[in-house]
Amino acid sequence: MTGTKTLELKACYSKAWKSFSKWWLPLCLLAGFLLVFEWIPRLSSRAESQQLVQTVSEIVAAAENDQFDRMDRQLMELNEILSAYAKKMLTFALYASPFIALLSVLLVATALMAVRNRRSRLSPKRVAVVAVVQFALALAKVLLLFLFFPLGVFVYIKLYFAILLMLEEDRPAAEAIKESWSMGTGNFWSLLGLVSINGAIQFFMGLTVVGLIPATGFAQTTRAAAFDLLKNPGQ
Repeated sequence: MTGTKTLELKACYSKAWKSFSKWWLPLCLLAGFLLVFEWIPRLSSRAESQQLVQTVSEIVAAAENDQFDRMDRQLMELNEILSAYAKKMLTFALYASPFIALLSVLLVATALMAVRNRRSRLSPKRVAVVAVVQFALALAKVLLLFLFFPLGVFVYIKLYFAILLMLEEDRPAAEAIKESWSMGTGNFWSLLGLVSINGAIQFFMGLTVVGLIPATGFAQTTRAAAFDLLKNPGQ
């Protein structure tokens, strides 16, 4: 029965590594494209970020020297910079988010193929529907993480397999969310450990920039491996 088996991290990472070593090329290609779309807003707003840091530094310096007139001017300038920065980031987010959602779904689907070691045909319609759900779930998770971090983490873990269920079994979003929630029952701490370890790997590999690409592909492979172990405990 789904959700009754306890996830063993050692078995999960062993399965993921064997799968990733065979399918590393498509996984890395998709992860690379995904990261490019995620980096575009950061690279395009580098000048605004530097200006923001400089303005904040000048405000601090003005406050330390009791230069209140100068501080007021800098605060007005800071408000203008923040408004322009937020507008630019929102514009890029609106254009890049559909591609990020689509590439995320394709990466997860490829990771599942790697774990199963077989190719699967996915209809464009199903991929598009799952991408829309992925986008909606991502927004909800980010909002929860921002408003109340512990609740956001809890919901993120419980919905960890929703997209995989929609891809593998063509489940409606509501059913996939319900079953993903059930699969997390009894395995919350194991899945939290999985996410934490993957986050640490991506952070340290991200220090080399290029290393973040295989780290991202491998993280999704461990996700698919965990899903496969829980869905098919006898294999």
